[in-house]
Amino acid sequence: MPRSFWLGLVFLTLVGGRALLGAPLPPELFAALSSQEFQEREAAEAKLLAWCKTKPESAKEELFKQYHLAEDPEAQVRCLAILRALVFEDYAREGEGYIGISMRDDTSLVPGDDRLRSVIRIMVTMPDTAAANAGIQPNDLIVGLADEVWYDVKASELFMKQIRSMKPDKKVKLKVLRADAILDFTVTLGRRPVMADLHWFQGESVDLQAAERAAKEAYFRRWLNDKKAQK
Repeated sequence: MPRSFWLGLVFLTLVGGRALLGAPLPPELFAALSSQEFQEREAAEAKLLAWCKTKPESAKEELFKQYHLAEDPEAQVRCLAILRALVFEDYAREGEGYIGISMRDDTSLVPGDDRLRSVIRIMVTMPDTAAANAGIQPNDLIVGLADEVWYDVKASELFMKQIRSMKPDKKVKLKVLRADAILDFTVTLGRRPVMADLHWFQGESVDLQAAERAAKEAYFRRWLNDKKAQK
C-alpha cells in the first residue's frame, strides 16, 4: 500500500473518526500533505484549499484543530498556509470600499441637464484596482453615483464618503462623461488599502504593497491568537 494510504488510516485513528463528522477534511488530501513527493504535497494543498473554500467557516475550525493535532511538521506548515489563505479572504471582504483613483473636483455641462454640475475628474487610475478593472480612464468625468448627482458642492468629498461607507465586493453604478457621451459603468469595489492616502511618510517613500502585506499578516496573526485563546 502507498505511504499516503497508511497516513490516512493513522489520521482517521488519531482523530477518532472526527473527520467524518461536522466539517470533514478529506482524509486522503490531508494524508497527502505528508507525502514524500513534493509535487504530491503541493497538489494536495491546492486541492484542500479549493475544498475548504466551499465551506470556509467550518473548514477553518477543523484546519485549526488539525494544525495542532498533526505530528508531521510538513502537514502543520501546510495547514497553516491554507488557514492563512482563507483568513486573507476574510480580510479582503472587510474594511472600507475602495475604487482606486486620484481625482479632483471640476464642473461640466452634462447631456440632458441644463444645470452646471459638480463632477469628478479622474487624474490617475491605479493599476489592478476596481476602477482600472471596470475600464475607467484618466480624464473621465464621474457625473453620477447610482441615482445621485451633484450641484454646487465638492463632489469628490461626497463621492469618497459614499464609497468608503460601502463594503468590498459591493457593486456600484457610475455615470461617466467621456468624449461628450454618457457611459454607464458597474464597478466592483475593492478593500481600501491601509495606506491608501499615504505615499510619503516623514519625507520617505512608503512601499504600499509591503505595508498591505504586513497588514494582512497582522490580521491573520490576530485571528490565530484569538483562536488559541478560545482553546
